[in-house]
Amino acid sequence: MRVMIKNLAKYMYHYSGMGKCMFRTLRNSKGPVLLTIVYHRICRSMDSYEYMAMPADVFESHVKVLNDNFKIVTIAEGLDLVCKEKRKGIYVSINFDDGYMDNYTHAFPILKKYGAPANIFLTTDFIGQEHLFWWDEVFQTIHRSGNSLRDAYRAIRINDSLMDRKGSEIEDFVDNLRKQAPAGKKINPSLMLGWNEIKEMTASGISFGSHTKSHGNMRLMEDAKMRSELMESKLCLEEKLGTKEIGFCYPFGIYDDRVRGIVKDAGFNYARTCVKGSNYKNIDRFSLKSIDVSFLLDKALFTSLLSFYSLMR
Repeated sequence: MRVMIKNLAKYMYHYSGMGKCMFRTLRNSKGPVLLTIVYHRICRSMDSYEYMAMPADVFESHVKVLNDNFKIVTIAEGLDLVCKEKRKGIYVSINFDDGYMDNYTHAFPILKKYGAPANIFLTTDFIGQEHLFWWDEVFQTIHRSGNSLRDAYRAIRINDSLMDRKGSEIEDFVDNLRKQAPAGKKINPSLMLGWNEIKEMTASGISFGSHTKSHGNMRLMEDAKMRSELMESKLCLEEKLGTKEIGFCYPFGIYDDRVRGIVKDAGFNYARTCVKGSNYKNIDRFSLKSIDVSFLLDKALFTSLLSFYSLMR
């Protein structure tokens, strides 16, 4: 009942027009803020749902809200803006993690339609390849009903429990899970962005950053391994993109002081976490906060969420 009342309040807030009034007020208030909105995948529709994917029509509704109420920027542009003394307003960065091909096929046309830039963080070992991430395999293995979202939420609970485990433990778990799947169940890898798509998107205002080479939990890595994951990924992007200004996103958003220090020493321009929150003047550039909306399919709830984080400054 409490959740129902809370959601009803959010719907009333959205459909009454209060959201737009709030955004207008906040844009003219003291001090700027940068909201970093995180997605992973975009699918055609719920009929073709993939784990952590948002249907294209819902994603477009999100982009329209952002375009109508805020200035959409890349993270680097947003950080420059919020650090200027006399700036006011709310700036928004649209982010995609991992580098799935559907960022090009389904998200990119919508971003171009609205002239919206974005940040995509690439797992560089898998660029241009078909790859099966273990979290996708968990979802595909347990997905046996027509209710994709119910199975996705179940996969979230399982995957969250695996993130802090060693790679060998995750492999053992997924292998045992696979053995429990119905005979003949097909598990499909995902196609990742290739350099041709990356080049085309870069020319249209999409900024690419590093998500390490292989998307491992950096907190579990020894220093030498971590530096290798960081530097090889960074050098690859510098060579292909022709820039030294490379941003970074912590895999799973997991980090600590040791990880943060090594990322900073590697020469990245900034680093984004999955800690929920807003970014403002004097924010630590290597502990940037974000708002993951991968499973937020309701426009009214999206508007309410933006209002809440816009106030956090």
